[in-house]
Amino acid sequence: MEIKRIYNNNVVVAVNGADGPEMIAIGKGLAFQKKPGDSIEQEKVEKIFTLEDSGVMTRLEKLVKDIPSVYLSISEEVVEMIRRDSELKISEDLYITLTDHISMSLEREKNHVICENPLLLEIRQFYKEEFMLARKAGEIIWKKMGIRISEEEMGFIALHIVNASMDQRASCTIQSIQMVRDILQIVSEYFDVNLDETSIPYDRFVRHLQFFARRVLGEGSVQSADEFLFTLGRSQYPVAYGCAEKIGDYVKKTYHKDMTNAEKGFLVYHIINTLSVH
Repeated sequence: MEIKRIYNNNVVVAVNGADGPEMIAIGKGLAFQKKPGDSIEQEKVEKIFTLEDSGVMTRLEKLVKDIPSVYLSISEEVVEMIRRDSELKISEDLYITLTDHISMSLEREKNHVICENPLLLEIRQFYKEEFMLARKAGEIIWKKMGIRISEEEMGFIALHIVNASMDQRASCTIQSIQMVRDILQIVSEYFDVNLDETSIPYDRFVRHLQFFARRVLGEGSVQSADEFLFTLGRSQYPVAYGCAEKIGDYVKKTYHKDMTNAEKGFLVYHIINTLSVH
């Protein structure tokens, strides 16, 4: 393995053979008294990163020049844990966003600075799997650094996991959470009930709203055109249909998007299943 570029004593970009792909190699003292063109001592290599996306690889290189290599090692362990312990399909961008976030958050934690996460409650409620994975990431950080991160920071890590698994912008994810929260509040107030957050129908409703929010907020998104549930809901479940109309008004006013009749039909279906109303 030959060194192509040196970032510090512990991080280099290397290749295996003249035509081999570039990789980031990490190891204590890996580049000590070395220069480009020299061979790497294999026994010093602790981690190797070879990413399929060359753009991500370039951005990751720029990031690791300015932060301790341990943060990249932590991110690599977290990504491997996610792939091992879940069925989420995550993009390679997570290496960058997670490394960058962990480097900043751990500096905050070292200085006992808690960054408030105003969406923590909703993240824990709407993205239970991702928050559970973020808790496991917290254990990896504790093992590597001896630092216990706060639940607020776990919430931010969960958001990065959501972004990487849904392939959408962080701003879009935050808007999605706010939209789901607002729609659930509309339903609760419309029927003057507290929704049962432990029920299976509620979980299904939330999942539907998450995908609905992605369609509304995503560029070029296409909503279903099947109006069977809409026709059925309007004639047989007028109260639930009225609630769906109110949600449609909210989406139009807040996000300047029109809901299709099919989407209103799906909302009616989930409302009557979640609340057993007519």
